[in-house]
Amino acid sequence: MASRDKLTNTDHDQMDDFIGGIIDDYKNGLVSKKAIIAGLGHVIGAIDTGNHDEARMWFSKGRKFIRETLND
Repeated sequence: MASRDKLTNTDHDQMDDFIGGIIDDYKNGLVSKKAIIAGLGHVIGAIDTGNHDEARMWFSKGRKFIRETLND
């Protein structure tokens, strides 16, 4: 089970994959700049408030959420 008080190395790997994926989506015209900014803002806010479980959710499902919900 992942620690709730800090991100693990696995979490960092998943975060890297998430960021790389949304950058690729933007580069390929699948999502807008505004959607990327909104998604990253949610992730940063979750980490800033210590809500690492929410951040982990973004790492695993955020790319799909950005494509389907935040995209213009």
